[in-house]
Amino acid sequence: MHTSFSKEEKLILEKIKSYCQYQERCIKEVKKKLYTLKTSTESTEKIMSFLINNDLLNDERFVKFFIQGKLRIKKWGKIKLKYELKSRGINYQIIETCIRDIHDDEYISYFEEFSSNKIKYLKGTLDQKKRSFINYFTYRGWENELIYQKLRDIN
Repeated sequence: MHTSFSKEEKLILEKIKSYCQYQERCIKEVKKKLYTLKTSTESTEKIMSFLINNDLLNDERFVKFFIQGKLRIKKWGKIKLKYELKSRGINYQIIETCIRDIHDDEYISYFEEFSSNKIKYLKGTLDQKKRSFINYFTYRGWENELIYQKLRDIN
């Protein structure tokens, strides 16, 4: 199916293509961007359809890159990853599939590395250190089981 675009739609499409090529985007982000460009509902649908059909926009690919980046760089756990992806309007099935694709060994080794580094910099009494550690990793969405297991290393 070939879609014809008006001159104005072509300009917007070029902007949005650049926006999508700069970094992976989810459907909700692109729709929000189109809204800020004051695109009509009909134009938005045509542009979104074009982007999806031409594989410039793919939520599954977005989720994979998102998980990879946030896990390694932001040091987020699975709980926060799921929450953030849900807030971006990503389909539950895609989230669950991609979260399951994280290898347990890799995930636990990230946690070990992050938590061991954090322990080195904790200050205060033993209780303050433990509380600080729990708060830090809970906020970043790591599972309680991992957090409390690692607490034994704090002295």
